[in-house]
Amino acid sequence: MPFTVADYILKRLSQQQVDTLFGVPATYCAPLFDAVGAHNIKPVVTATDLEAGYAADGYARTRGLGAVAVANGVGMLSMINAIAGAYVERSPVVVLNGGPNAANLANLKDFDVLFSHSTGQPDGDLNAYRLVTASAARAERATDVPALVDHAISTAIRRKRPVYIEIDRTIWTAPCTPPAGTLSVTNPAAGTEQQLATTIVGLVRAAAKPVLMVGTEIQRYGLADKVAELIAKLGVLWVTQVPAKSVLSEQEDGWAGVFAPPNSQPAAVQEADLIVMLGCVFPSSYASFVRDGTNRIVIAYDGKVKIKNGSKQNAEITALVSALVAEAAKEAPEPLPVAVDPAPPAASGPLTYGQVFDRIGAALDTSWLVIPDTFLGGASAANLPVKGRDGFLCGAVWASIGHSVAAAVGASFGSSRRPLVICGDGGFHMTAQALSTFARYGRNPVVVVIDNGIYGLEQYLIDAHYFSDPSVPPKPYVLLNQWDFVKLANGLGVRSTHSVDTAAELDQALATVKTSRAPALIIAKVNPRGLPAQLP
Repeated sequence: MPFTVADYILKRLSQQQVDTLFGVPATYCAPLFDAVGAHNIKPVVTATDLEAGYAADGYARTRGLGAVAVANGVGMLSMINAIAGAYVERSPVVVLNGGPNAANLANLKDFDVLFSHSTGQPDGDLNAYRLVTASAARAERATDVPALVDHAISTAIRRKRPVYIEIDRTIWTAPCTPPAGTLSVTNPAAGTEQQLATTIVGLVRAAAKPVLMVGTEIQRYGLADKVAELIAKLGVLWVTQVPAKSVLSEQEDGWAGVFAPPNSQPAAVQEADLIVMLGCVFPSSYASFVRDGTNRIVIAYDGKVKIKNGSKQNAEITALVSALVAEAAKEAPEPLPVAVDPAPPAASGPLTYGQVFDRIGAALDTSWLVIPDTFLGGASAANLPVKGRDGFLCGAVWASIGHSVAAAVGASFGSSRRPLVICGDGGFHMTAQALSTFARYGRNPVVVVIDNGIYGLEQYLIDAHYFSDPSVPPKPYVLLNQWDFVKLANGLGVRSTHSVDTAAELDQALATVKTSRAPALIIAKVNPRGLPAQLP
């Protein structure tokens, strides 16, 4: 059998330890799925295109690189929300698309005849994905493929962002030269890192109450060990952003909490006279904090460093962290406060928002990967006592509801931990079909749906008085259609279902699903007017 264009792409992916291709096959990309077996890559067909994108994202966040292919046009545009989130949150996903051939494009240009799923624009998918990827290009000849693919995959790994590869649908099976050598996937140092490290460490040593904030890029670039060493050598308190929760173990000394304004602002950050932010991505809630605190903030992210009110300078984060460690080692550190792991409260009474998170917190150990959705309980999820490293995954910056359930599909293939999803019933409505994928492929995520019958976060943001004043009705457009969640799950192939409305019942349900390797759904019923403790 000749080595083909599809083989080239799959070979390069397998060389980067990608062993799963997510997607919804269609005619234009079917030859890619036909070729996966020769490269020890499993095809995972999801229930929707959007789920495929979220699944590839979840896989990339846990494995280091993901891949997805869906139908051109209808599938690609359906999936673009998931890839936009991956772009914002530094998740390297390779998007593969079977595109129009020369005859399709000629018919469109000369006779206005649309090719399959076309909008009437020859570069519709390509131009759309240029907005949400670090590299987007189309190969029209087999000879174009090696350079295009090598550039795209290396860009995804170096920049930790999605990339888009469109292949003329007639060349998937065309002969192609096999890959030569290995890809260059490291970023060169900018040459500024040592000088910047000297300045930053000097500022830390001179500060009375410095704190280090750990961001998403520390996990993406595999820098957790180096940053843990840096913390120890500086003797500095540390916090994380929500997306970086458990990049380092919260049981390690010096841990001071999750920083997520306005709901979670540890005293260490509020009192700090210097905050060193490594690899952070800033959602809108950070605007006033970053803008008004420039005279006490050092920021290193996305290949740049900004020291207080100074100008941005180029710096490669891996080289910078290594230089910081070396510089910090020149002086003995102050001892760090010993980490405290508080005991969870006992279960009692009817289920409340607070008790849902108390009970989940009590059940957590190093076997679980917590995947919270964007929902009313987001701040509570950020404060769960996650055990060990890499035990938390979320889309807190892009904040697309429904991400969690579908991302758990990919995470179940990419992580050795078992996904434990926590989402609102509104978010579950968005991607509930992912339960079918769990069942079809024998995956074992556990999904806890907090059932309050409304889009709670939207109601809170629009009119929080609903939660404190029984006379205030909910907005009519936040009310949800009441699903029979148990019958839905059973119909999609998930047989382990539990509906609970007391803290003790939730404890029992979590204990029961822990002993099984089957996927499970737990419906946690709470008062529609109940609020998590972290919200006023």
